[in-house]
Amino acid sequence: MRALLFAFALMFVAAPALADDADAYYKQGLAYKQQGKVDDAIKALQSAVEKNPNHGMAWASLGNLFKTKGDIPKAVDAYEHAVTQIKKDPVLWSNLGMAYYRNKQVDKSLTALSTAAGLDPKSAEIRANLGTVKRQKGDNKGAIVDLEAATKLKPDDAAYWSNLGVAYRADKRMDDAIKALEKATTLAPNDPGFAFNLAVAYRWKVEKEPDFLTKTIAAYERATSLDPANQEAWFDLGHMYKLDHQNDKAIAALQKYLELSKGKDPASAKKAEEEIGAMGGDAKKPEPKKPEPKTPKAPKSK
Repeated sequence: MRALLFAFALMFVAAPALADDADAYYKQGLAYKQQGKVDDAIKALQSAVEKNPNHGMAWASLGNLFKTKGDIPKAVDAYEHAVTQIKKDPVLWSNLGMAYYRNKQVDKSLTALSTAAGLDPKSAEIRANLGTVKRQKGDNKGAIVDLEAATKLKPDDAAYWSNLGVAYRADKRMDDAIKALEKATTLAPNDPGFAFNLAVAYRWKVEKEPDFLTKTIAAYERATSLDPANQEAWFDLGHMYKLDHQNDKAIAALQKYLELSKGKDPASAKKAEEEIGAMGGDAKKPEPKKPEPKTPKAPKSK
């Protein structure tokens, strides 16, 4: 009987000891993290959760570190463990949601981000992320609700306005899309992605409102000047020039598209070549530069 009681006593002593060890490893991990020693921090935090699998803060910190290293599957696993212990932290649920998203688990991403938004409906970042994921799932109306909330909560964030504009455009609300995208380009005039999104929205208006053509061409010219490697922008710009009867510019833009696309989209390349030919241009791809002759090395002196 005394031996049995002694064994129970050991068990009660061991549990706090393990918890103390876990906290020590956790603090060590945070110290390494502050010093920029990511791998050492991960090892210490892994030791913490080995000692105490219910250490939510250690799991959360592990998730952040794995995300920093780009190891998204391990980040997902760590965040999943963390939310079982820390159930009402909106930032943690948001981190899990975005880790799911990057791990191509979109349905789980929506669930986690919705939980985060429920815990903190006034977080612009959470609402924006939720809206963006909803849009990519095809839920444009749901996306608009969250993205509108994000722009109201943080009206100076250009990315939120651009994402809202794209959602409006997908929902065929072109006037609203243009207003949102113009707001984005006003806030961030040198962002090539925002400029391109605005140009696309203008292009959708041209068919019914030809007066938009001049503005659309200017928008595409802006987009290609900010990102000369945007082949899609050059393709669209070529067609806008053609509509405006600026054939020489149209040919040059479409040839630029062919140069950049390098046969990655055969159907669009064929269309571009046909358009160039119809305008009297030469759609032949530029010949590769011949290597310059090497200068013979001088013989080594003996």
